[in-house]
Amino acid sequence: MINNFAEYFQDQHDIFLEDISYSRLETEVATECSLNCTDNINTQLIGKRGIKLIITRTLEFEPESVFSMKVAFGANLYFMENRAEELDWSKINLAEEFRKNGEFIVNELMSRITLMIAQITASFGQPPLILPPLIPADSSGNDI
Repeated sequence: MINNFAEYFQDQHDIFLEDISYSRLETEVATECSLNCTDNINTQLIGKRGIKLIITRTLEFEPESVFSMKVAFGANLYFMENRAEELDWSKINLAEEFRKNGEFIVNELMSRITLMIAQITASFGQPPLILPPLIPADSSGNDI
């Protein structure tokens, strides 16, 4: 775990919509179904300049009905010039670091994902589906 993780990055970062898909399903809706919400964090080094972070939230009903949806937002984070060389970034589990210590950017991306899901689900005449704009803590220590 990296202490003061946010201090390794500049305040300026680029946020973007990476991917979005929505499929309304024409199947009969079961009387009982559950909504599965899966969050995924992917990271990629951008040379020695920074890190590309992508957070994806996938929604699927079980049994398959109503709709399926995936929304992914990303950010390019740039290293502080005087801090970039302090760590060997290629040996760090960056997805885990962002999950545990990345509130400075994860909260921003999850808020956008939550808003997009609410807007899309409201577009077909039903109350919007509003999910918590956070990634649940995984107490087992496993990757998400």
